[in-house]
Amino acid sequence: MKQFGWRADLRDPDLEIFVHLNDIHSVVGIPLFRLPLANREYIKTAGLRSTVAWAMASLAEISAGAFVLDPMCGLGTILLEAAKEWPEACYWGADISDSQLEGADVNIKTAGLMDKIELLKASVKALPLPSESFDAVISDILFGKRFKITKDIQLLPDVLQEMERVLRVGGTIVLLLSQDLHKRMDDITKCAENESSNAISEGTSETTTAKDLKVDGNSSSLVNGVEESFRSSRQPRFGSLVPDGVYGVSLGKTDAFIYKYRKIPTAGNQQLSCTVPK
Repeated sequence: MKQFGWRADLRDPDLEIFVHLNDIHSVVGIPLFRLPLANREYIKTAGLRSTVAWAMASLAEISAGAFVLDPMCGLGTILLEAAKEWPEACYWGADISDSQLEGADVNIKTAGLMDKIELLKASVKALPLPSESFDAVISDILFGKRFKITKDIQLLPDVLQEMERVLRVGGTIVLLLSQDLHKRMDDITKCAENESSNAISEGTSETTTAKDLKVDGNSSSLVNGVEESFRSSRQPRFGSLVPDGVYGVSLGKTDAFIYKYRKIPTAGNQQLSCTVPK
């Protein structure tokens, strides 16, 4: 560029070019709009990036008449994206924080979705909801300030067990995990695999296939803007939940992972119960 006398104006460029590189893909893109895709006029106070929230809802396979829960809803971004795209379902959000629920309520009213989304104050560890009452559970569980592991990591098995309890057989759980929690998930799944090894039917396959994504254990692809890295063959089940995909996603300054699980029938309806090593 110096040889040709070109200078890049990083504040107000005439043309922006985005390049994404990894070991498998090289993606070059030119933005069509000045505003980021994550901008939403119907969201008063932004929380989780809207494009990531939409991708999570898409993976949940929401159908008409389904009951969908976000047990750690925060400002309600996931529920808003899901209700906008799949309006024929019923949505519930829970959170322990009054300020977060107040913000979610404002967002829901701004979006005009008061008749679609119900909010309640509750702890994700003890939801006041009937067992097997939801078709999908979607949640951002990025514990810790700036996505770092804290003592909250010890709560993750309890959180997963409660989500498993309220989910119907055949339903899906979609979770957003920080990089640190992603690393610790192996500890949780290994522990749970030992706890539930006798509870899983012998006729159930040890691996699952993301049939809608049409990928195998060694492939990677870009689905709805989310980089997919499917590893179900190496990812053990826990409780009655079997893995259905792991997806890497960028949150701007950091990366995270979307985990998808599906609930299957188990002998004796045993649930996840284990302690995560410190």
